[in-house]
Amino acid sequence: MRLRLRRHAPLLPLVLAAALAGAQGCVGDIGAGDPGDVDPNRPAACANLDVEVVALPMRRLTGEQWINTVRDLLGDAAFDAPVTTDEGYITEAAVRQLRDASELALSRRANWTAEVFPCDTTGPEDTACFESFLDGFAARAFRRPLTADERGWLTDVYTGARAEGDFAESMDVVLQVVLQAPQVVYLYEGGEAGASEPVRLLSDHELATRLSYFLWNTTPDDTLLAAAGDGLDGAGLRAQAERLLSDARAQATLQRFVSRWLQMDGGKLHHALELATKDDTLYPEFDAELAAAMRTETEAFVQRTFDEGGSFEDLMTGRYAYVNGPLADLYGITDGPTDADTWEWVELDGAERGGLLTRAAFLTVLSTKTVTAPIRRGVWVYQEALCRDLGTPPPNANDVPVNGGEVLDENGNVVERSVREDVTAKTSGDVCAGCHNVINPIGFAFESYDALGRWQTEEVTSGLPVDASGELIGSDVDGAVAGPVELVSKLGQSEQVKSCFADRWTTTALGHEDLELDACSQASIAEAFNETGNIKELILAIIASDAFRYLNTSEEGQ
Repeated sequence: MRLRLRRHAPLLPLVLAAALAGAQGCVGDIGAGDPGDVDPNRPAACANLDVEVVALPMRRLTGEQWINTVRDLLGDAAFDAPVTTDEGYITEAAVRQLRDASELALSRRANWTAEVFPCDTTGPEDTACFESFLDGFAARAFRRPLTADERGWLTDVYTGARAEGDFAESMDVVLQVVLQAPQVVYLYEGGEAGASEPVRLLSDHELATRLSYFLWNTTPDDTLLAAAGDGLDGAGLRAQAERLLSDARAQATLQRFVSRWLQMDGGKLHHALELATKDDTLYPEFDAELAAAMRTETEAFVQRTFDEGGSFEDLMTGRYAYVNGPLADLYGITDGPTDADTWEWVELDGAERGGLLTRAAFLTVLSTKTVTAPIRRGVWVYQEALCRDLGTPPPNANDVPVNGGEVLDENGNVVERSVREDVTAKTSGDVCAGCHNVINPIGFAFESYDALGRWQTEEVTSGLPVDASGELIGSDVDGAVAGPVELVSKLGQSEQVKSCFADRWTTTALGHEDLELDACSQASIAEAFNETGNIKELILAIIASDAFRYLNTSEEGQ
């Protein structure tokens, strides 16, 4: 049932109409300036600036970003509403969602801790209050000062509302229109006022907006908007980025990135960690509480690594772990906590563990209900750690089950295969070998972990001895490995892996998946990260890059 505010019900059609009227500008410019010249003093890593191959589409806020934005604008930390962005663009259903959510936000006035209206709207009409609202709240919501056209538009909304209701109702209508306005819902970027070249420097307010939604996933705060008003030069931009990085909201961005990178939120062939299922007979201890503990442990490890300097090598090889009783048991810790509610930092066995890729969360999602999944694990390393492309698999590639155990060989005899032997037998044909000769040796190095990430010397299903020898092929650290610890050690030292990690962060910062990056910025960022190996400095290098500070408005290739 849709929540309505009874006292505002007569004005709701006006709210919807006004929001839609503003939204009609979504395909054009929202507060864009006149074209002109690019700033001649811009720092550029290359002589020829080429930020993206083609212009990027205008982005709509995700549901989470819009909710965060409204929370911060109103100071209502508990505000929530069902706002989704599955379509990627505004539909009639999405318009209704925004309308309903805006009504709900207004109904929670008692929870607001931020100044929204600069006067008591229950009193007599105060046009100065309305003008102050445009300069204050509306400008914060639009993430920049309003243009003359926008002031005229919202004034018309207010005038129309006053023809049907009192001052308080009319101010509420304007507030609802602002929250649903395209200037709020979309992340419009047009570049510096006066720029005529297709590659343009972002305006200071656009840069502040890109920075805030990258690091905080929400609208810029007053301090960042003030800095944008004064001008965000290189030093100012870095200072603001460092300030945002020191806030807990940046920690959430870090966790969200790592979770998606490790595919803990799901992948093409597996569910998210919380939706993973395991065979009750083989893994009776696995339940929702253990899955939640696995995520908690991974997030704590990531945060500690970042807090203690942000070393990428530590992220890939560190042995400290935050565990409760069930996780301690899973990791074979005998002197750790013994119950589910007690958490402690422990050091894992260096012969068995090192870094994110040896933790239960990652290993659980990249397994089946019964056995390990060396193909999935190998593919992840090849594609997500090395940024290598495997191309399109044959049509039946996903239809071959790999379980090990008793099987019929080619001669019709019953034989018992390990998972490794089963994978090898089923992927050794001419069609499969091209990819699997690279994938399998990487995945086999993880065979020392069962489907929950527990260390094993014998397979859970077959009882056969585990062979975790493997090999890296197609990287800058190629070579045989005796098992997972040697593998992750190689990956942690790899310049190719660091460059890949940097690329993943850069596309996250720019807000588009599978983005063809500016080769110059890409190389500059990767070089800086390979020198420092520091995740914080990587993020700052991305923010300082041309790819982050400029945009391409060319329509070539679209």
